[in-house]
Amino acid sequence: MHRWYEYSKDPNAPELMQRRRIAVAKARTGRLVYDRVGYLCQLVDGKSILDIGVVEHTREAVESPQWLHGNLRRHAAQCLGVDVLEEEVRYLQTKGYKVICADVTKTPIAEKFDVIIAGEVLEHRDATGIFMKNCAAMLNFGGRLVITAPNPWYANVMVKNLFGSSVFVDSADHVGWYDASTLYELGQRHGLGLDRYTGIRVTNPKTLRARLFFDLCPALMKIGLCAELFAKSIIFEFVRA
Repeated sequence: MHRWYEYSKDPNAPELMQRRRIAVAKARTGRLVYDRVGYLCQLVDGKSILDIGVVEHTREAVESPQWLHGNLRRHAAQCLGVDVLEEEVRYLQTKGYKVICADVTKTPIAEKFDVIIAGEVLEHRDATGIFMKNCAAMLNFGGRLVITAPNPWYANVMVKNLFGSSVFVDSADHVGWYDASTLYELGQRHGLGLDRYTGIRVTNPKTLRARLFFDLCPALMKIGLCAELFAKSIIFEFVRA
């Protein structure tokens, strides 16, 4: 894994920028995932995994058939969940889930995993570099870190930011936006290579105009529009070098 400064002292040198564009383009699948939970379950099938952020804000999430941790546990060979919310973690423990209360942005868990899932976690954390470093420390060599994060290039985000009459707020507790280029660099700083990234297609648009837009998604992609335009979130997959 070569770092950018091995090629140039200037991070904006034209030759270096072209190398970075090529590297990020190689990781781009150019397609859309319709079933986020199903896709992530395929990645962990038969593996030892760590699922970060299992609570999903409230304990009521456990009742949903789409609760990510519940689905991952059914597919993984070994599954440990972690979250910082003590009361909710204790509740999940009483339900028989193998979960612990810990903050992996401060200290890594003293175990190694084949796959680490961090679903909609990174945008909440203000120590993203330490988070990536600790995830790398918890992965077996060749292991995979899978991050899903809101997409700053999603059509709805861009449209709502076009007009001065409104201010777009994604979530009150989000502290960052991440795209493939920034995560490529963040991963490399901690021994994690961006292997591929794929958009998660919006499947339940709320308005008629939005439904019409997403119905046209296949045709618009055929004429050259990028897949990520239709993705509210992106799945980023890193491999520990």
